[in-house]
Amino acid sequence: MRENHIERGAPDSAVNGPDEVTPHLPRLSITLASQSPARLATLRAAGIEPELQVSGVEEDAVLARVRGGATQKVLALAAAKARTVATNGVSSALVLGCDSMFEFGGQVVGKPHSKEVACTRLRAMAGQVGILHTGHYLVHPRSGHAIGAVSHAAVHVAPMSEAEIEAYVESGEPLEVAGSFTVDGLGGPFIERVDGDYHGVVGLSLPLLRRMMHASGLSITQLWTSAQPAAGELSGAGSHFLDASHPMRLLHGADGFILCSCGNRHWGLNGAAGICAFRTVGGGAGTTGRRTEVLLQLRSQWSHGGGTWGIPGGAVDWDETAEAGALREFEEETAIGASSLHLLAHHAADHGDWAYTTFVARCASDAVAVPDRESERLAWCDIDDLPDNLLPSFATAWPELHALVNNAAAHQSAE
Repeated sequence: MRENHIERGAPDSAVNGPDEVTPHLPRLSITLASQSPARLATLRAAGIEPELQVSGVEEDAVLARVRGGATQKVLALAAAKARTVATNGVSSALVLGCDSMFEFGGQVVGKPHSKEVACTRLRAMAGQVGILHTGHYLVHPRSGHAIGAVSHAAVHVAPMSEAEIEAYVESGEPLEVAGSFTVDGLGGPFIERVDGDYHGVVGLSLPLLRRMMHASGLSITQLWTSAQPAAGELSGAGSHFLDASHPMRLLHGADGFILCSCGNRHWGLNGAAGICAFRTVGGGAGTTGRRTEVLLQLRSQWSHGGGTWGIPGGAVDWDETAEAGALREFEEETAIGASSLHLLAHHAADHGDWAYTTFVARCASDAVAVPDRESERLAWCDIDDLPDNLLPSFATAWPELHALVNNAAAHQSAE
């Protein structure tokens, strides 16, 4: 590994015979960007002793820029906390930020902070079901490489008497926890059932953290303080995640990878969007010699999906609509502004925690596409003869997009 200080020591090895040594993965230290006792206890129970550093993030200021619902809010806060701590000179290999919110009756609620609010919420929640969302963001401070994810669980609250509500609130426990309850403390007897990720309800999902590390080429056993990590050598993906020689440059707050509920990594913590721009060329209006072309981008080798063809687009920022994000990204990557585009249709690949929205747009005939650093090439391609090496997600969506473009171009020809 290139950074000795990210290890607790040299990789462990086990001797299986006189001449046989089995290497083990290097240990990694982690900083928890939280003051939550429940999150700390969860990691300690799993054999992980983290360093602690509170971010001091102004949560209201972060949330003021987030347009989405609970999923986006908890992920934005988790990312803000982890990124803030990561830039404060921590010595650990990784930083983990988390945030939780409870969704009940169509509203997203955080910590009540006062006895009056806690009592009101618990009276409404008693005997009902709500959803607890917990955002996670794991970052390597020296490279900036990171991954985010969100856990969800349906929480069934028991019917509670007024005396029980008052006693619980007087204990002080529900005042500074999301949703006004805990599942691992005094509030535990009032939670009848949890459908989904129990650890996420506590505040930090160990199974989700394991999946996030696995998606980054790492093993959660590398975080164990005393127990020996799993046998093996660091994978290429893991080495890349921990490689600070090529730091990730984030241009916008919602830039970054999210581990989607579908099991894949996607770019854009708040989803992503792009423009499928088309033009009709050749012959005169209404003639058979005309053809329809779409503007495609050959992605730079260093970028996500490098070496494949797709449409210009990228991450939607926290305060943007999908349309605004698509137009901004398209202009950044092609130098073609919104005034040269006429949006006619859209297509959404919605995975729940993440979505990619493609807007079909007629492009002005005099618009000139100029590639930025994310593109090796920009090219107008016949819609019936696209390159073979398409970005897989674009290839999947293309049959539906082809129909939308054809329909839009047919309406243009009829005008």
